[in-house]
Parts: sequence; C-alpha cells; structure tokens
Amino acid sequence: MKIKDGKQVNDKKRWLAVFGAVAGICLLAMMALVIYVDPFFQYHKPLPEFPYVLDNQLNQNPGIAKNTEYDSIILGSSMVVQFNTQWFEEILGLNTMKLPYNAAHAKDQDRILGIVEKHHEMPKAVFLGIDLLPYANGTDIDAYPVPEAYYDDNIFNDVEYWWNKDVLLDYVIAPYIGKDEADDFHIIYGKNYYGEYYNKENVLSNYVPEEKSEEVVPADAYVEAAGANMEEHILPHIKGNPDTEFYVFFPPYSILFWYDCLQDNDVDARLAEYDTIMQSLFACDNVRVFFFQNDPELITDLDRYIDYTHYDREVNLYMTECFASGKKEVTVETYRRELEELRELVNGFDFSVWGL
Repeated sequence: MKIKDGKQVNDKKRWLAVFGAVAGICLLAMMALVIYVDPFFQYHKPLPEFPYVLDNQLNQNPGIAKNTEYDSIILGSSMVVQFNTQWFEEILGLNTMKLPYNAAHAKDQDRILGIVEKHHEMPKAVFLGIDLLPYANGTDIDAYPVPEAYYDDNIFNDVEYWWNKDVLLDYVIAPYIGKDEADDFHIIYGKNYYGEYYNKENVLSNYVPEEKSEEVVPADAYVEAAGANMEEHILPHIKGNPDTEFYVFFPPYSILFWYDCLQDNDVDARLAEYDTIMQSLFACDNVRVFFFQNDPELITDLDRYIDYTHYDREVNLYMTECFASGKKEVTVETYRRELEELRELVNGFDFSVWGL
C-alpha cells in the first residue's frame, strides 16, 4: 500500500513538474514573441515587414515617442488625428510623427513631451493644437487613466505587457495570421475617415444645443485655470527647448460650438481664455501662433464637419499649408483684433437659418 501511495505521489510530482515546465516555456515564448514584435514599441522601432495595428493612443504613443524616427511631432486632441504626416514632408520638409490623445488635456501633452525629451532627440518642430474646454479644467486632470507600465522606466511593470492576452491576440497574432494590411504611420489613428458623414444634414440632425442659461459666466472664469495649465504643463517645454520651434494652433470648431457658448453665456469667458493662453505664448521667442477659429468661410460651412467641432481632412491639409505660408498666423500686435473679429462673427451670426 505504501509503495502504491508513494508511486502516486511521485506521479503527481512528475506531472506537476511537467506542467510547470510547459507553463514556464509557454510564458517565456509569449514574452519573447511580444518583445520581438513589440506592438507598443517599448523596446525598439517597428519591424519593417510586420503589419502593425495602430489604434491605441494611450498604450502606443509613449513607445512611438521613444523608438521611432522623426524630426517633428504633432500633438493635440482628436482635432489633429486627420493630419497626414506626408503633407508635412511634402510641404514643410519635415519627418513628422503624430502623437495625439482624444480629449487631450494639458497634462497629457506635458507627459508625452517629457517622454520625447528624455528618450529621443528633441525635434526641430512641435505642432501643438490647443482646445478651449480641457484647458479651463484643473491642472491635475488626465483625459483617460494612464497605464503606467508604458510610461515609466520600471521594467517590473512590463509584466503587464509581456503576459497580456489582448496584446498577444489582438496586436501580435491576429494581424500576422490575418495578413491584414499594416496601418500607416503617416495617418496613425486617423484611418477611419467617414467622408460621407461630413455634411450639414448629418451635423444638424445629431446636434443637441445647450439649454439657455440665465446666469452670465464672468469674463475671467477660465483665466486662472488656463494660465495654470500653460505655466505647469506647456511653457516649461517651450522655454526649456529654445532650439525647437513650437507651432501652437487653435483648431476651428464650427459656429455651433459658439452657439453653445451663447446659450451658456460664456462667450466673453472663452475669448478671455484664448487671450490668456496667447499672452503666455507670445512671451517666448520660439513660438508661432496660428488662429483658425475666426475664419467665417470655414466655421460656418457645416458641410466640412461631422459634428459641431470635428472637421474633415481637407481642413487639416489647409492648416498644414498655413503653417508653411504663415497664413492665419497671429502676433502680439494682431491677436486681439482677431479675437474681436470672432466675437463679432458669433454675436452677429443668424442661427435661425438652422432653426436655432
């Protein structure tokens, strides 16, 4: 009986040892495969022939910032995802990489710029799109929870990357087995372009205006937050890299955005926010400022938009051309006149043509 029991114990130990060895080999193989392909680019630049899926800004941007080749970058929110970096090569002669975050706050820009500065030669040019709404929020706000494993230099955190079944299945195995066409780094995150939905009828049918507020928002309501976001998150990078030229631009939301501001009674507050941000930028010699928001032919043409803020790819091309030509650039001498033009456009526009 003892011999039989001993044999059973030995069999169990042997099977446990075999299982442990197989499991260990599988884990090592998984780790090796993820590191070799490196779909989030934590360790090396993209493999030339692998069909990478580029659809995860939070997880992929830090690795792209560290380990790809570029001499300029585009930063901003969903307002910049339709830029094609080939335009920057053809028009501006720059090898540009796009590193956007949907709904980006100033803290998001700060974080990715810090990675660029630490792990990559600082680029010749930075194209930074600034949105009004997030810069009126607190300085400690992220657009989305940040996966620290991809942003810090702690290798022990990388177990979340090495042994992540979604990474293995969705970003390594599926693209390779399916022989999917590789996503294009020139249009990274911007491939889903729904051209047929960029039209006035679609915009108006999905637009729900703000309720009319009885209270007027004080003109300085957003000034403190905007100034703090610039001082804490943006200006240190501009001042700390005097050899880098920063093209800071304000994207052209449609006139419907400003109808909401009229409803909220905060037009003056939003214009003061613009003023605060621009003033801080004009104090730096390595900054050029471009203001697209007061272009009536652009922002009142709803056929260019898919909703009340997001414009089509042709608008991104137009902005690229302006970066090269200097059109729509504003200076410390001219920017307040541009803001006043916007105020007059918003206050004088006949929204009743759209039943508003």
